[in-house]
Amino acid sequence: MEHPAESNGRKGQPMIERRRHPRIEVSHPVLYFPDISPRPRVATTVDLSMGGTKLVTPYGLISGEDLGISIAIYPQVIRCRGTVVHVFRSPNERLTAGVRFEEMSTQDRTYLGDYISSIMEQEALTP
Repeated sequence: MEHPAESNGRKGQPMIERRRHPRIEVSHPVLYFPDISPRPRVATTVDLSMGGTKLVTPYGLISGEDLGISIAIYPQVIRCRGTVVHVFRSPNERLTAGVRFEEMSTQDRTYLGDYISSIMEQEALTP
């Protein structure tokens, strides 16, 4: 569905929302495990959905890279596999990466869904 208020960056042209899952803006600590590195690296979520997350990290990532991911959402840690779909480097040299979730246990998927729903409900009640 097209929304006139949304723009695709070209003046006057509407944008079509491509995401299947609503995103919430939340900050959670993350450890990610690149398949090409023996050491975990740290990041922080910028947003989160059932389909993926946007991460901010001082470390390098490559589009198409596969990761093991652990996201601390108190009192649980969500563990999953994901693929980097896009990468941007900001002027302050921090890297922002969009990551699509590929594999997640049923228990973690349920916990994540309940968490996202509760945040969306809180946001709906806040004027």
